[in-house]
This record gives sequence, C-alpha cells and structure tokens, in this order.
Amino acid sequence: MINLTLVIAGAVIVLIFILPVFEQVFNFGTVAGCLIGSAVILLGVFQNKLPRNDNSLWLPLVIAEITAITALLIWIYIKGRGKTHGQQAIIVLGCRVKGDKPSLALLKRVDAAYQFLLENPKSVAILSGGQGKDEYLSEALCMKQLLIARGIEKNRLFLEDESTSTDENIRFSKVILDELDLSEDVAVATSEYHQLRAKMICRRYGLNAFAQSSPTKLSLLPTFLLREVFALVRESLRK
Repeated sequence: MINLTLVIAGAVIVLIFILPVFEQVFNFGTVAGCLIGSAVILLGVFQNKLPRNDNSLWLPLVIAEITAITALLIWIYIKGRGKTHGQQAIIVLGCRVKGDKPSLALLKRVDAAYQFLLENPKSVAILSGGQGKDEYLSEALCMKQLLIARGIEKNRLFLEDESTSTDENIRFSKVILDELDLSEDVAVATSEYHQLRAKMICRRYGLNAFAQSSPTKLSLLPTFLLREVFALVRESLRK
C-alpha cells in the first residue's frame, strides 16, 4: 500500500528544489534536494516491500531526518545574520556576472556594501572576484562600476580581480588589507547563506569577520542553503 504522506512530502521537496531551475539556478543543492525528495517518494511507493512495513518505524524516521535537515539549513541561515560596527574595511565577495550585467545575487551584495559605505564614510571596500569564461568583465570591476554610479568615491574602492573561489576572494583580499595596514576586523558583504563559510575562511587567514548580509530570493534560498551544507563539510576538512 502506498504511503501518501511520504509521497506528498517527497513531491513537495522535489518541487522546492526544482523550481529554481526555471530561474536559471542549478547547483549541487538542486541535485541533492531532488535526490532527497525522490528518495522519500520511493519510500512511500515501495514501503510495503521493505523488510518491515510499519508506519510506526518508517514515518517517524523520515520526519526526523527531514526535520534535522531543515534545522541545519535554518541554523546556517541564522549564523549568516549579524551586525557590523564601523570596521575600517569591507570585503565584498563576488558572484556571477552575466556577460557584462551583474546577477541578482551580485546586485544584492553591492546593495549591502553600499549601505555599509554610506554609514561608514571613512571605510573602504575591497571588491573581490575575477573574470569567468562567460563574463565580459571581472566581478570586482562590475561592482566598482555599480558603486561609483551610486556616488561612492573611487579612492575608497580597491579591486581584487584575480580570485576564482571564496577562499581566494578572502586570501587575496587579506593581502590588500595588509598593504593598506588596515585592521584585521573586517565587514564581509555576501549572501546570508554564504556568511558562515566566509567567516570560517576569514579565521583561517587571521581575519575577524562581521556579517553585512544581502538577502536571497526566498524561492532560491533552500537550494543555496543545502549546497552550503556540503561546502561547509568540505571547508571543515581542509587543513
């Protein structure tokens, strides 16, 4: 007998993680979420063929696993929230540029950096992000153009346009911080789901990071949060 509760729950999970594909977002979180949802559907369909066909065993187990994963995603989101307090510098982590146009996530990060720079007129920004194969300009330069267009002075903006990963974003930005003789207390502008990993990497390079988070579109948030679970595990295993 099919367990409709599990089938419906699995279908909802698949739907949550497949919808971002229609917004041109596809990553490891998409795959992992769809696999989790599919596994729940299959468990509901073939429950009677399992060694013990007993809802008192399988249903609580699946609910507990889904609850644990959800709690983990919420924890990553909460840890990505924070406050800055007038740091001398803000590191703005890059994100995709579509040709010569910033992605929505990059725009949101620029918004967060702009707000920080307005509130802290003596602070500077290190704009970090190289140029991908499908990008007509570096992510750092794209951010610089956006901030200058909003009235931020050029002499407050420093480019780090060689990095290709979050680790390199922060490692190369640390070099600039040292060259400018700035404090190791830094604000970091990035998406809220990305902040926890950014803080981990900052600690590796002797930086004390404070979150200046940018919001992510709600429909995309589960995919990015689930992707971060695996990225955080990988980061934790690094020496």
